[in-house]
Amino acid sequence: MTYREWVDSLGFPSVKKLLGLPESTLRMWYSFDRFPRTPHLVLILDKSKGVVNVEKWVREHARFHEAKKEAA
Repeated sequence: MTYREWVDSLGFPSVKKLLGLPESTLRMWYSFDRFPRTPHLVLILDKSKGVVNVEKWVREHARFHEAKKEAA
């Protein structure tokens, strides 16, 4: 599952508590405004017990930004 699917399944409050990060950061990743750096990716993989598929997430993020460019 992607990060968005994982957050949808748990909810922002649970993910915030699990990761110990500000909700604003979680929402920036969720909305594709930003992508987490390696230490946070490792944290997400660890805390999600490997459920978050980073490759799917990267591709989803890239598709979003490509579509945004094409629409501009």
